[in-house]
This record gives sequence, structure tokens and C-alpha cells, in this order.
Amino acid sequence: MNEEITTKQRIIAAAAHVGFYLGGLGFLVLPFLIKTVWSGDDFIAGHAKQAFYIQLGAIVVSLLAIVLAFVLPPMIATGLAIAFLSIAWGIFAIFGAFKAMSGEEFVYPALKMVHIC
Repeated sequence: MNEEITTKQRIIAAAAHVGFYLGGLGFLVLPFLIKTVWSGDDFIAGHAKQAFYIQLGAIVVSLLAIVLAFVLPPMIATGLAIAFLSIAWGIFAIFGAFKAMSGEEFVYPALKMVHIC
């Protein structure tokens, strides 16, 4: 990235990642709104896109795990998997926000593996 990233850009980009801590659907709505409003800013839109896709993916995986908990007998293992996913999700949200505040690009490892972003 050749241009200087402003403090405002860094804060808005970081907000997309820490939207995870809003709860409800706020963690999905906030990055979507940020990406929509600041679509002309590659730095902000890139971080918001990352946050949106990882949070959408985490919802899908969580819902799948909940369904499997009722279908498969080992509910404890499924519960532990959901807990692990939630902890990892929260840690990566903080890491993404840290990268945004540092003015750096960030790609969630899970999105890199599936070539979404």
C-alpha cells in the first residue's frame, strides 16, 4: 500500500473486526455497513470484507455444530468444538483489529485456506 493510512481509517477498519464483541447480529451488520459506506476506501473496505466473511463463516459453522450436537451422540465433543471456535474467533478479531490499527493488511487464515479473500 503506497499511500499513508490515516488514524480515522485505522479506527474504522479496526471497528469492523471488533464488531465481534457486539453480540446479536451486530457482529455481522457492522462490518457489512462499514464495507458499504466506505467502499471507495480499499484499506477500510478490505478489513470490513475480511471481518464480514469470517463472521459469516463462523455463524454457519456454529449452526452446523449445533445441528450435529442433536444428531450425533457425543454432544460434549461438539460443545467443546463450539467453545474452541468461539475463543479462536474472538482472538482473531482482536488480532485483525490490531493489524488494522497498525495500518497493515490482514487476511484471516481460514479465509486464506478457502481462497475467499
